[in-house]
Amino acid sequence: MDIAEMKAHGWKFQLANDQLSITSEQDPNAHLELSAKAAFSLLDYLYQYRDDLAVAAEDEEKTISPIDAINTTEKANPFG
Repeated sequence: MDIAEMKAHGWKFQLANDQLSITSEQDPNAHLELSAKAAFSLLDYLYQYRDDLAVAAEDEEKTISPIDAINTTEKANPFG
């Protein structure tokens, strides 16, 4: 099972050779590999607490500082 990688919020996720690889885009030494069985257990855990995670993610978006918001906007604007 090899599935295309996904990058989100500074992390790269990839399923390859029946393992889930999670790597920081900022520090490649921050790396984790999980077996398919462990990744499935993690998925179950995250699904169990998805509502709590959604609230935490929403709260995190609300607490972005004005400087962070400006930096994010500048990075997202290809003409800026």
